[in-house]
Amino acid sequence: MSAQERRLSAIGEAAAGVLRHTDYHLVRAEDVAAAVRLSREGQSGRRSAVWLYNEVKSRRVLVALAIRHAFTEFAERNGPLEPPATPGSLVEARDLVTQALLVIARFHRAESFLTRQVQLGIGDIATSEKRQSAPQGPPVWPGGIGQVAAAGWSGRVIAYADHLAPVLSAAASAVCLPTAKWIRESAEKLSHLAFDALADDTDGPVDRQAAALSAHWYERHLVPLAGTWIHDLDVAERARDVARRTGAGTHAESDAQAGVVRALLDTGILLERAAREAAELTRLLSLPDARTDNDLRSRCDVLSRRGLALLRFGDLEAARESFESSLKIAENEKEPFCPAGEASSYAARARNNLGEVLVEEGRPVEGGAHIEQARTARADAATRTAGVSAAWRRYTLTAQAAARATVRAGRVVKGVRLAEAVVADRRERLGELGDINVVGARVSLGEALLEAGQPVEARHLLQEAGRHRADLLQPIAYWPGHDTVRLAQAELALEDGGSALRVLERSPVLDEWFARHVSFRLWAEARVTRALALSLGGEHSEACRSLDELTRLIAGARPDALVLSAWRALAEVRLAGGDPQGAMVPLERARAAESRPGDPPGRARTLLLAARCADLCGEPVTAARHRTALAALTDDGLDATHPVLLEAGYDKAHRLFDEGRFDNLDELLAPLLDRTPLAHNRPPLGDGHPLLFRAVLLADRSGAVRMPQAPRQILWEDV
Repeated sequence: MSAQERRLSAIGEAAAGVLRHTDYHLVRAEDVAAAVRLSREGQSGRRSAVWLYNEVKSRRVLVALAIRHAFTEFAERNGPLEPPATPGSLVEARDLVTQALLVIARFHRAESFLTRQVQLGIGDIATSEKRQSAPQGPPVWPGGIGQVAAAGWSGRVIAYADHLAPVLSAAASAVCLPTAKWIRESAEKLSHLAFDALADDTDGPVDRQAAALSAHWYERHLVPLAGTWIHDLDVAERARDVARRTGAGTHAESDAQAGVVRALLDTGILLERAAREAAELTRLLSLPDARTDNDLRSRCDVLSRRGLALLRFGDLEAARESFESSLKIAENEKEPFCPAGEASSYAARARNNLGEVLVEEGRPVEGGAHIEQARTARADAATRTAGVSAAWRRYTLTAQAAARATVRAGRVVKGVRLAEAVVADRRERLGELGDINVVGARVSLGEALLEAGQPVEARHLLQEAGRHRADLLQPIAYWPGHDTVRLAQAELALEDGGSALRVLERSPVLDEWFARHVSFRLWAEARVTRALALSLGGEHSEACRSLDELTRLIAGARPDALVLSAWRALAEVRLAGGDPQGAMVPLERARAAESRPGDPPGRARTLLLAARCADLCGEPVTAARHRTALAALTDDGLDATHPVLLEAGYDKAHRLFDEGRFDNLDELLAPLLDRTPLAHNRPPLGDGHPLLFRAVLLADRSGAVRMPQAPRQILWEDV
């Protein structure tokens, strides 16, 4: 604390002591100055009124400092000792704010004389301030107490802001991500409002006063920050609490709990909590008194919803268990109240979801088989209906999952064609490009194009679709974060690390709050992408530090696709930093965890990096063995023109060029330079791909490679 802050604090203590016993209009500056105690400054004797006004500038600042000191003492005796934890529900968050305001209301009741004195003083303007020669700008004070003084100068009382700020932060964190600026501004506005309201209402019940102020904060501060969706959550939680009090374990409670689950899942924000609430609903539905008329429908539905929340959040093992339980129930023919065909529909839903989990786990070949089963089961019903029917909606979701599984299995050409078919089908049925489900299909197509070596086209699609989805969804929701990470990965594929970092830093996806409440998995993917972008910009040590921290954090997790991607990224960063021996450590861990068929593109990336490490370590035999294994992955379904295989071909061509051998360069570079469209109507590497640029440069430098001659493009308007 600076000397000036100590003086202001001592003045506040002295002013509070005088104002507690003396009517405001009888308080003299000399009396307050004489009561100031500042032993550290080594001064003794009475201080003058001139000295006091030199420090506080006006009586408004004097009373603001007085109430700050008095309330700080009161809050230390009557308030919580530790900062509050994030509440588990919106109702608890509102109650937390009410309790914090209740402390303030009790302070006003206990210090009613002092608060009346402050109310008189905060509006007082001295004659000297009215003169034209008086300074026009507000004085400047340092530190936190200086903010109280500055607010007092302006006629505002923010003495309660420090008490409210941690409470408002915790309460808002229950439903959204508050910024430090918002927390401070909200606390200061609520502090001044509380002072005015409580000072004017001196005989109201303090609990109702606190509740009214809490309601004002909710409507005027929290709703504009979080969004109006929290109204539905608030109503659902209160209905659930009433049902729990009046009929615990009954059908009424399970219905109310289902409302809470729907309110959470419809936004895609609080996915971790949605999974917990769905687990509670599953427990309720297992109770005899809570069973519904259609037990199959209710139980399968909640298990699927819980599994989807867990899948998005990143708990794949629990998600798989949830989907497997749903499949088991759907396949049980003894379930009562089961209309014809409904059980098979729920079984197809469970298989589709199981397939998606397997894809995320890094087993896209197996996942694709499950998804294909679901797609076959849903195809007939979808073709028999026109328009946007429930059957078609289920089918198109399965078709989208099939496209993604195909791409992740390494069959990128077919995957792009499947993703394009989904976009075309949705545009035909939904009618407009801006429909959120058409936008979702376009994002999936962008992901497929990114994997297929078309980063420029992918970036365009992801930017356009991401902007549409950002307009329709909350920025802290899962899907805007997903779009952000994919766009950053597209920038990374174009070797524009700076743009990738800017994309990520504009989004909340890197925040710890996002990891705790929305999706740990997506947060981790963003961390991996950020580290690779840093490495691309030459910041290898910072990238290594970030990835080391992440790998330690997920060290106990099952080695799924996320864990393996983090290990590969760490190896890539160490390799770029000139440490091939260190890069081999995470690569060996990855190779030990990989299985066949597993994730062919992931295995290919591991082998490519291992071959590069062996080359740099002077182990050509080991490198050749890795490259042979890499080429053999086409037997597991990896496209011969997959970008990873093309990258391996470039590595070999570059190595031969460095050795002065040009005899096989043409054969090695031909697949990279080929501009013949494949089955998805695009060449193996799209225009603008950095690998294509390097291949063209190497071919040009060698002078021994026949460059393909593309027809010259002429703008029709010019001819």
